[in-house]
This record gives sequence, C-alpha cells and structure tokens, in this order.
Amino acid sequence: MIDMLFDGADHGRMMRRILCMVLFVGGLVHCSAGENGTTGPGGQGSGAGGSNAGGSGGMNAGGGGMGGEGGFVFPSGSGGAGGSCTPASAVETMCDGKDDDCNGRIDDVDVGKDGICDCLRIGIVGSPGSNPSSNFQAWLAARGTSVERTHQTPAEVFDAAFLDKYDVIIFDRLARTYTAEEASALAAWVETRGGFVSMTGYTDADPDFYTNTLLAPFGLAYQPGLHSEPVTMFAAHPVTAGLSSVTFLGGYLVQDLGGSGGTSEVIGSIAAGPVAFAHERGKGRAVVWGDEWIEYDSEWQSLPEIEQLWVNIIAWLGPQDSCQVTVPK
Repeated sequence: MIDMLFDGADHGRMMRRILCMVLFVGGLVHCSAGENGTTGPGGQGSGAGGSNAGGSGGMNAGGGGMGGEGGFVFPSGSGGAGGSCTPASAVETMCDGKDDDCNGRIDDVDVGKDGICDCLRIGIVGSPGSNPSSNFQAWLAARGTSVERTHQTPAEVFDAAFLDKYDVIIFDRLARTYTAEEASALAAWVETRGGFVSMTGYTDADPDFYTNTLLAPFGLAYQPGLHSEPVTMFAAHPVTAGLSSVTFLGGYLVQDLGGSGGTSEVIGSIAAGPVAFAHERGKGRAVVWGDEWIEYDSEWQSLPEIEQLWVNIIAWLGPQDSCQVTVPK
C-alpha cells in the first residue's frame, strides 16, 4: 500500500515535470521549479537547475505572475511595456523626432502627399544660374520643407556647424572656390547623415568648376567642354524612376576618378558620356548632375519630368533613419 502511494506521488511529480518541459520547449512558459531544486515563494526556484538568462530559478526579465509550485512566468514582451508604442496621432503630423503614429517610421510627415517629407531642412548654396529660377525655391517651400539660399557671397563660412543646420544641401552657382578642409567637412557630414545634389554649367570658365574641390573626397569631377543634348539614357535607380527625357543645355560630363571610399554609380548619360552620378558613403548620399537647367522656371512650366526628377532626388537624399515618405508614381 505504501509502495503504491509513493508510486502515485512519483507519477504525479513526473507528469508535472513532463508538462512543464513540453510548455517550456514550446516557448509558452517557464516552469517555476528548478530541475534539481525545490520551489520557493513566488515561483522562484532555489535549485541550481532553475536558473535562466533572465535570473535565477525561472524568473526572467519580463516579469510575470507570482505563484507557488507549478506557477508560470510568461516570456518578456507578452503584454508588457518593452518595445510597445502608444500612438499619439492617427497619422504623423509633427517633426518631433518620434514615431507618433507607431508605423515604424520617424517624422514621415507629408501632408500634401507630394513625396517630399515636410520635415526636411534644405539649404541652397550659391546664387541662381543665368535664367529665372524663383519658382524652384518656392516649389520646395510649398511642399512643406524649410529652405533657404545661402553663400551668395564669398565671405560666408562653410563648416560642420553650417552643415548641421540642414538635412539636404543643393549646390548651385558657387561664389568662390572651396578649400580641402571645407571639402573634408562636407565628406564627414555625408558620412554621418547628410545628402547633397550639385549642379553647374553654362560658361566653360573657372566658376563652373568651383564645385570640383568639394566633390574631390567623393572621387567625382566635372569635365571641361560644354554639351547640349537631352538626357535620355537612364540607369534603373530611385533617382531616375519615371524619367525618359530631361533637359541638358550647356552642361558637363561627370568623371569618376575613383578612390572615394564610397560607391558611385552612373545614373544618366548622353551620347558623349555620363552626366549624372549617384554616390553613397556611410549613412549619406549625393547626386552629381552636370547642368543647372533642371532648376529653371522655363523647364518647370513645360516638362513635368523635371519635377519628378526633383521629387526622386530629394526623397533619395533625405535622412535614411527618418523622414521617409512614399514617392507618388
């Protein structure tokens, strides 16, 4: 009779142990008692066999209900606060560095659904080119971005503090040559987060090549000799999506000199050679375009593909860890 009672007790303990093992392997629960130990208060095992990565005797970092023998501790993340997101709004409307609508994207604000993030800070460096281009800056501002034109005179400072004011920089007609130190500051800014697009063109004189010093760390350079021919040869790339022909009048070929520490890809060409490159370096990006006609009002009024090109460029150059919005097809 006594033997039968012991056998029954052993059988019960064995069944509980098997049940715990099945549930534990299935990832559903942690058993409160250690394999070789006794059960303490609140399900914390006192034996050596009850420890796991989250603590001793079956307790883990996620916490759980307190219990006695046979009590269960649920895995962390199952209904706890770890990794949770509480929406502050149905859609993102604030540029606050937070994922307010809990969709996994920070500051993806695009009220007008135009494909340009409203939180972008854009700086246009240099003066406009030879033709009217007031609509270009106004168009950027109308899409919700903050935009200002700077460095229209030679005395303005170009350093890390200046660059950090912006997410995207557009190089237009520069007022002076830039130093190797200033080029290094640009490269460091791109490496960590920034994006820029450069334009030039139309006289085949020194001012058209001021940008080359800034481009040196990226292994790219404008080449002398003017070319006029629509760009119709595009490589498959986010910048060229939806394009078939873009104006190119009095512009330059772009040469890849190599040795940049990043990756450069030809994305646009004319019969004479490449006129557009996309460059990636660290967490940043750059687009080098061999002409400045893409900012002129005359092209905005007649060629919708110019607007599409700019939407593509700005979307691709924007910060990769925030401000990512959907580009319209």
